[in-house]
Amino acid sequence: MSGRLTITGHYAGAVSRAAAAVLDVLIVFASFTLGLAGLDLLTTAFLNTSIKEDSSAPPATAALLIWAFCYAFGSLAITARTPGKAIVGLRVVRADGGTVRPRRAFVRVCVFPLSVLLLGLGFVLIVFQREHRALHDLIAGTAVVYDWGERPAELPGPLSDFLIRANATSDSAELPRTTRGELFNSSPTATDRRDSEGMQS
Repeated sequence: MSGRLTITGHYAGAVSRAAAAVLDVLIVFASFTLGLAGLDLLTTAFLNTSIKEDSSAPPATAALLIWAFCYAFGSLAITARTPGKAIVGLRVVRADGGTVRPRRAFVRVCVFPLSVLLLGLGFVLIVFQREHRALHDLIAGTAVVYDWGERPAELPGPLSDFLIRANATSDSAELPRTTRGELFNSSPTATDRRDSEGMQS
């Protein structure tokens, strides 16, 4: 036993989601730039025409947006996570914890700009909303959880120890000492929500 708190299935916080978003933006721009450079090299070699010289800003912007859409939708539809989310250890699920299907992934990607266009207010909900869901998550019926695949998502050892000591200090007067597994797993998860909704139905 590693002695660390496991957070697999728990809703991802603002910092983790922001880190994944930054990585995705970098990947989209880098891959688009490399792809455009490669295409320009081919057209110059075989057609004696440079795409960079003939292209204007609007077509290039449109191409970038289309690529970003394909990047996000394709990743979510196939693996329920973008490369950025995969690196950080996040996965998109339905609000009840179920698997995201292509149709829901399509809706999520389409409404994502709403969180951006409203001065970023759609992302503020991640901080204050109990399940850390952004505006586009609420509309699409999705949530983002920690998921490192076959390896359990764990907090760093020092942070795990700090949370355990803090919990033990606050509860020592009334309750028995909380175990490592019980401490963090007492917070809500997407799976908990799915199970509770199933019992109610």
